[in-house]
Amino acid sequence: MIIDTPGMRELGNISITEGLDKTFDEIADLATNCKFTDCTHTVEKGCAVIEALENGELDNERYGNFIKLKKESAYYERTYLEKRKKEKEFGKLIKSVLKHNKRN
Repeated sequence: MIIDTPGMRELGNISITEGLDKTFDEIADLATNCKFTDCTHTVEKGCAVIEALENGELDNERYGNFIKLKKESAYYERTYLEKRKKEKEFGKLIKSVLKHNKRN
């Protein structure tokens, strides 16, 4: 499908928390059992979502899609200045790595 949006630079998911919970209702249900209320479901000990993933109760691909959409939503909710700051930090990291590689 091709969508023509004259004047639009980018499209993204903004404020999709409720939609994520409805689309991934099994993950939302598991998340109620997480040890921490602000659990990211990626690295925390006591995360019911990660536990279900490890036990095979949650499909790996479904979990990956959930995390991908969650990250994309967080990116689009950032302000322009926050995005620029993150891009500058990434640029500095790349320059540092390239400089280090030239020495070796």
